[in-house]
Amino acid sequence: MPAKEEKEKRLEEILKEMKGVVVAFSGGVDSTYLLAKAREVIQNNVIAVTAISPLHPLREIEEAKERASQLKVEHVLLESKELENAEFRSNPPHRCYLCRKMLYSHFRELARQKDISHILNGSNKDDGEKARPGMRAALEYDVRSPLQEAGLLKREIRQLAREAGLPNWNKPALPCLATRFQYGEQLTLTKLEQVERSEDFLRSIGFEKLRVRYHGEIARLELDSSMMEEIMSRRKKIAIVLQKLGFTYVTLDLCSAMEEKE
Repeated sequence: MPAKEEKEKRLEEILKEMKGVVVAFSGGVDSTYLLAKAREVIQNNVIAVTAISPLHPLREIEEAKERASQLKVEHVLLESKELENAEFRSNPPHRCYLCRKMLYSHFRELARQKDISHILNGSNKDDGEKARPGMRAALEYDVRSPLQEAGLLKREIRQLAREAGLPNWNKPALPCLATRFQYGEQLTLTKLEQVERSEDFLRSIGFEKLRVRYHGEIARLELDSSMMEEIMSRRKKIAIVLQKLGFTYVTLDLCSAMEEKE
């Protein structure tokens, strides 16, 4: 297998073929590293686009704004309005496809207005080995995944991001809030805000790597196995706050302790 440095050179070669790019930018480590490399290689004609939506916590949008500013890249904030789509609100198994299709249609229109041919996302080699409905939307809208094309794995991207001095090189993965709901559970603004506020509180007291899964009256907490004892020692405070946020029961998932799959 090629070393990560060889893969990074391949990434640079891919980007050199492009005169301008629109980068789907979440502020996570993958899209930040891709944006930084695009800025380095292509220089001026690079635009980062971040979706504003109840599916994405406000803290993530603010962090994306900060990262884009640090990289001195034009940053467009785009209201994606997924909840206006009745099919998406019904939360079907192909919700990721529906979401990405809406996003990429907006991105493609922006690229057309800016006279830019290429739209890029931050999918990596690991993502390419999983069944992801959003990839079908990427193919339909001719969205490229240079990290994946270069063969870069998640752990390699983290290493390269660290070497490049990117401050979020070790940031935990954070899928959109729709993933906290079982398929078929109607998505509403109230439910999404309830989950977001619950996770914000837990992060504010030191639990960075976690999910709050929504099951009606029940909040099911998934977190890193190393934090199990700590969360149990603070269970009373956590239960009180999450009950104030609307949950009746607060449970800890012992079967699926959250470990990032690199």
